[in-house]
Amino acid sequence: MSRHHSRFERDYRVGWDRREWSVNGTHGATSVCSVTSGAGGGTASSLSARPGLLPLPVVPSRLPTPATAPAPCTTGNSEAITSLVASSASAVTTKAPGISKADNQSQGLTTSIRWGQTPVNQSTPWDTDEPPSKQMREGDNPGTGPWVTTVAAGNQPSLIAHSYGVAQPPTFSPAVNVQAPVIGVTPSLPPHVGPQLPLMPGHYSLPQPPSQPLSSVVVNMPAQALYASPQPLAVSTLPGVGQVARPGPTAVGNGHMAGPLLPPPPPAQPSAALPSSVPATNGPPTTDSAHGLQMLRTIGVGKYEFTDPGHPKEMLKELNQQRRAKAFTDLKIVVEGREFEVHQNVLASCSLYFKDLIQRSVQDGSQGSREKLELVLSNLQADVLELLLEFVYTGSLVIDSANAKTLLEAASKFQFHTFCKVCVSFLEKQLTASNCLGVLAMAEAMQCSELYHMAKAFALQIFPEVAAQEEILSISKDDFIAYVSNDSLNTKAEELVYETVIKWIKKDPATRAQYAAELLAAVRLPFIHPSYLLNVVDNEELIKSSEACRDLVNEAKRYHMLPHARQEMQTPRTRPRLSAGVAEVIVLVGGRQMVGMTQRSLVAVTCWNPQNNKWYPLASLPFYDREFFSVVSAGDNIYLSGGMESGVTLADVWCYMSLLDNWNLVSRMTVPRCRHNSLVYDGKIYTLGGLGVAGNVDHVERYDTITNQWEAVAPLPKAVHSAAATVCGGKIYVFGGVNEAGRAAGVLQSYVPQTNTWSFIESPMIDNKYAPAVTLNGFVFILGGAYARATTIYDPEKGNIKAGPNMNHSRQFCSAVVLDGKIYATGGIVSSEGPALGNMEAYEPTTNTWTLLPHMPCPVFRHGCVVIKKYIQSG
Repeated sequence: MSRHHSRFERDYRVGWDRREWSVNGTHGATSVCSVTSGAGGGTASSLSARPGLLPLPVVPSRLPTPATAPAPCTTGNSEAITSLVASSASAVTTKAPGISKADNQSQGLTTSIRWGQTPVNQSTPWDTDEPPSKQMREGDNPGTGPWVTTVAAGNQPSLIAHSYGVAQPPTFSPAVNVQAPVIGVTPSLPPHVGPQLPLMPGHYSLPQPPSQPLSSVVVNMPAQALYASPQPLAVSTLPGVGQVARPGPTAVGNGHMAGPLLPPPPPAQPSAALPSSVPATNGPPTTDSAHGLQMLRTIGVGKYEFTDPGHPKEMLKELNQQRRAKAFTDLKIVVEGREFEVHQNVLASCSLYFKDLIQRSVQDGSQGSREKLELVLSNLQADVLELLLEFVYTGSLVIDSANAKTLLEAASKFQFHTFCKVCVSFLEKQLTASNCLGVLAMAEAMQCSELYHMAKAFALQIFPEVAAQEEILSISKDDFIAYVSNDSLNTKAEELVYETVIKWIKKDPATRAQYAAELLAAVRLPFIHPSYLLNVVDNEELIKSSEACRDLVNEAKRYHMLPHARQEMQTPRTRPRLSAGVAEVIVLVGGRQMVGMTQRSLVAVTCWNPQNNKWYPLASLPFYDREFFSVVSAGDNIYLSGGMESGVTLADVWCYMSLLDNWNLVSRMTVPRCRHNSLVYDGKIYTLGGLGVAGNVDHVERYDTITNQWEAVAPLPKAVHSAAATVCGGKIYVFGGVNEAGRAAGVLQSYVPQTNTWSFIESPMIDNKYAPAVTLNGFVFILGGAYARATTIYDPEKGNIKAGPNMNHSRQFCSAVVLDGKIYATGGIVSSEGPALGNMEAYEPTTNTWTLLPHMPCPVFRHGCVVIKKYIQSG
């Protein structure tokens, strides 16, 4: 005997206590299973099970085809494997037969034993000369061991190529007859929880379909009692329908199931055989192999949900056949002399229009004594109705570019919402430069918002291609103006917009020439190149013949010739389009920031684009720790003057060049100052009052941006600093401020540049300080300041002051600007101790309310705030 065999005998064979289980569950000295098979019965043989050794997998395709189907003998802890017996007459009970050596030989099964597998019918299962490291010999067939469970006879294609392992044999009550449901499955009963035993490979074979339908299927499970009152369940079986038993629902992995294993029925009962195309339904839904339709789904113990996904389609098919045969129809629709007979319920389920029409017709009693309700429609084509009815009864329809618009109009009119979505989806994919404007007009007329927005965005994006099409020359005046005046019109050259307008007018000059001025106002003439403006636009006959058109051209010329006065030329025509990359932005310049109880200076310069609600960084200030300066914009450039740095009052003036994105030092003021005001009037920058080296100053000077020179003008009647100043109605107004005594000045001072004279009015109501002032719609607004959230409104014509709506936050040392007809208040500080505010709020004059806006990059106060046109790079 080999060395390996001796070691195995020492390690494994010694100490094994061989026991057996009798049919009634008692222990025995030997492992014997008494069997009675078929007609002749079988012989008793010893059978042992060795815990801890797993069987090798068996290849299903190499299984033999036995002549009989005896059930295997079980080796377990008071448990037995159940056998399924199907009979057309009655349920019979059989004992679990053992598998003898003679039976195996007669069935063509080899009797060789391989290491690591549980042998069956071997008196000395461990007698082998092979060492543990050798799992099988060369030439051995891995799928023909005598311990393999025999299966019912059947043809080879019907074998199921899955191996199911059983952790333990099931324990069931003796003489329990369970009959299979009609369409369902042979129920898998829950196993008794016992010691874990080696997994046994089981194989299933599906025999040929029975020639006669099953009348009943009975499962006999002789074992220990599991249920208190076992009662047989009798359920009739439909002809040709049945299921094969499968393991329990717990998956072990790789096709193995931990649960009771039910052997297939013996071939002696052909009525239990099932067609190979009918799968089991224990667990996942059943799928019909011919149609791929999920038919049966387990929803509980003994409960199955039957679903036929093809049912709606089949029902529609039958209803459509009835419609064509005019069977059971109860509604007649007459269109253009043609009669269409339909079912009221079917049509009403798809169209809200017809649903309401039918309901009102029935309620009004218009049906009378006729059997069918008759509707006569004069606003619909018969061919279109026929297509719609085809979609209603079949759910499918061919759509092409020729009928899409007509079908959408009809579907929208008669409220076929599902079909409307189909048409909209089709038309969105068919948009081109030659049809997008027509689709846009149609969508607007039908109030189809989804298609309207899609077509509008498409037409605006490809304007150069649309301008070259003939379709744009055929749209209405209002649609044309709305199209070319849109800010989102994608054009890099405004000259193309002008040429398109002239072509549209010349398409029908007799009727369209009268709209020349209205159409030309939609063109952003200030953004046309000056040479093109002089050489082309000025020489156009349509422009020469219209005084209103000439005024628009002259306005564009002034915009080019007077860049310093552009801030006063704010019209819709001076607003750049989004595609030009130029936008009016709010710029925040420097300021102070609160860090705890201390302050620090900011050098950052940022701008906010209200069109996309984004912040962009600009060139930082060229100095550090400067405060109390004044900022103003002129000609899309920013001018910063004066201020205090390290306790020194300055007269420096810096200019931010918008096109170059940098700061340059320009001519200095004649008087150093801080806490002063600056504003622009007629293209010149005025600096007013402030705090000088020796206290308040009344000095006023103005700066010419073209000559880069400063000149002094008439001084203030009252020297103030930290006042509110603005331009309104051709005058410069200075409200309140702080006098030399450090108290509120309580004075309103006004300056007339044409006469270079000042006038003032003293009033205790004008006691603002540390507050900005802006002009909107002919009124002066003074915001916040020492009076927290207050808004003061001054009417220059009437000379009175009134209180406006309060802001959402108290704002002292804030800044404000006007953009697109709204007032924007930025930053500020709540009190002298803080905190600083990091948000903005906008005043809407139409609603007379303030609205909070998204946060700024950081909380800031004592900063500058202006509006300029700035080129913003995409992304």
